Amino acid sequence: MKLRHALMLSLFISSSVIAGTSTNTVRTISGQLISIGDSYADMSTRIAQSPISMHTYEKKEGKTTVTVSNYIYEIDQIYYTFTVIENHIRHIEWTRKDL
Repeated sequence: MKLRHALMLSLFISSSVIAGTSTNTVRTISGQLISIGDSYADMSTRIAQSPISMHTYEKKEGKTTVTVSNYIYEIDQIYYTFTVIENHIRHIEWTRKDL
């Protein structure tokens, strides 16, 4: 029983170390701000670089199905994942780049 609890605790700790941290606003290299609620077009213009990765999938929101796009950018040694739904940023998460 103790072994099971220790295993569960270690899995929880390891998954929380890997997880990123949420933020509401990101400052680009040029000093522009990108915030939750901004449009995809504004984000793309302000960042002025191509994403290093992009992933699209569908999910249910209430009774409707929406397309979710995750764009990953590297800005100042940090990976930012912008979650875009219905052409607006809904979530921003960051993780430090391993040096």
